[in-house]
Amino acid sequence: MKPYQLGVLGGGQLGKMLIAEARRMDISVAVLDPAADAPCAPLADRFIRGSFDDPDAIAGLVACSEVSTYEIEHIDTAVLQRLQRAGHRLVPDARVLALVQDKLAQRRLFEEAGLPGPRYREFSAHDEAELIGFGLPAVQKARRGGYDGRGVAVLRSSTEPRIDRPSLLEELVEIERELAVLVVRSAGGAVVSYQPVEMIFDTRSNICTHVIAPAELDPHLAAEAVRIAETAVAALGGVGVHGVELFLARDGRMLLNEIAPRPHNSGHYTIEACVTSQFEQHLRAVLGFPLGSAEALTPGVMVNLLGKPGCIGATVVEGSAEALAVPGVSLHLYGKRQCIGGRKMGHITAVARDAVSAMQRAQTAASLLTIRGGEYVT
Repeated sequence: MKPYQLGVLGGGQLGKMLIAEARRMDISVAVLDPAADAPCAPLADRFIRGSFDDPDAIAGLVACSEVSTYEIEHIDTAVLQRLQRAGHRLVPDARVLALVQDKLAQRRLFEEAGLPGPRYREFSAHDEAELIGFGLPAVQKARRGGYDGRGVAVLRSSTEPRIDRPSLLEELVEIERELAVLVVRSAGGAVVSYQPVEMIFDTRSNICTHVIAPAELDPHLAAEAVRIAETAVAALGGVGVHGVELFLARDGRMLLNEIAPRPHNSGHYTIEACVTSQFEQHLRAVLGFPLGSAEALTPGVMVNLLGKPGCIGATVVEGSAEALAVPGVSLHLYGKRQCIGGRKMGHITAVARDAVSAMQRAQTAASLLTIRGGEYVT
C-alpha cells in the first residue's frame, strides 16, 4: 500500500474542490503544484512543491499515490508515460493527456471519428498563402498552451496580429450559443452524462462569466449535443470527468469545439444542483467506484467571480454577507492569496425554480461582492 490513495497534479481550485469531496469520502490526497500558496496547499494530506515538467517532483507524487489524476493539462507527458510504463497508475492515461494538449491532434481524432467540427487546417503563422487559401475571417489557435481565451486570435484580414507559434486555422463560426456537456466514463466503459449547459463568455477577454443549467434547447438539439460529447469521449478513450465544449451555430450545426479530460468550469453548478457533483464523479471514476447519478435536482446558474481590474496584491473580499443573504445562493472562494484583474477567484451558484430566477439571484449576489487586490494600480 502507498501512503496516499489519490495523487493530484495541480493545486488550483479544481483540486481544492476535489479534495473537499475526497474528505467527505475519507480519501487521502497528495498534491503537486509549483506555487507554495496554491489553494490546495493547506488542504492536502501531503503537498509537494514542484514544477509540472520536473521529473523528480512528478515521480515523487506518483510514487506515493495509489492512483494519480490531473486538474490541469500542462504537464510533461513524456515523464508521465515513463512512470506509467514503470507500473504507476495514472487516470486518465498519459496518452489521453498528450493528445488533448495538442488542439490539432484533437481535431484530427474527432474528424476520424466522424464528428462535426469547424473546418480547419494546420497553419504556420508566416505563411500568407495558407491564410489566403483557407479564407478570411478565420480563428487562429495555438496548438499548445491556450486556455481562458489565451492562445486564440481572430483574423479578419491578413494584417491582423498573429500567434507566432505552431497553430491551426479554424473557420470563424457564427455562434448562436456556446454549450458544454459533462461526460463521465469509467475504466469499464460505463458512461454517465449531465444535461447540456450554456456558457456565456466575456467578448473582450473570452473568459466564461456565466453557466446556465440547463441550456434552453430543443430536445433534439440537447440529445445531439450529448451524442456528440459521448462519442468524442469514447474516441478519446478517457476515464473520469470530461468537459466537452460545443458550438451551436446560427446555421443550425452542432459543432464539437474541444475536450478537457478533468472536472470543468462548466460543471461547478453540479455541487448544489445535481445528485452527484462532477468532483465526486471524478473520484468515483478514477478510483474504480460505480458512477453516480447525473440527474439535476434544480435549475442553477454559476457566475465566475473575477478579480477586479485595476488592483493587485493580497486578496481582499468584500460583500460576502450581503451576497449570501440572497436566497438560493452558495459562495465558493478559492483561497488564492494574490489577486489580479480578471483572475478566477471564486464562483457563486444560485438555484431556483427555473433558470431565469436562478440567473436573477446569481446576478444580484455577484453584484454585491467584490474581490480585489489590496493595492490600486494607477
